[in-house]
Amino acid sequence: MNINWGALGVVSLVTLLGTVFVVCVVSCAALLVDMSHARAQAGRPSPALRAAAIALVCCCVAILLFGLWVMIPYF
Repeated sequence: MNINWGALGVVSLVTLLGTVFVVCVVSCAALLVDMSHARAQAGRPSPALRAAAIALVCCCVAILLFGLWVMIPYF
């Protein structure tokens, strides 16, 4: 039995980078949504901050749908 260490390393690296990317996108989306809500409550709404929050939440939804598409064989 031979182990292809190069392929194992590539899979591990891609998994690590993908996980870091997903966590960063979700964390930034939550932070921007909270900041946007706090500024709106304080009476200083920021349209750019709200647009960035909506864009990142859309990225989170896209990541979720892609994961479901990969896992469910029917699609």
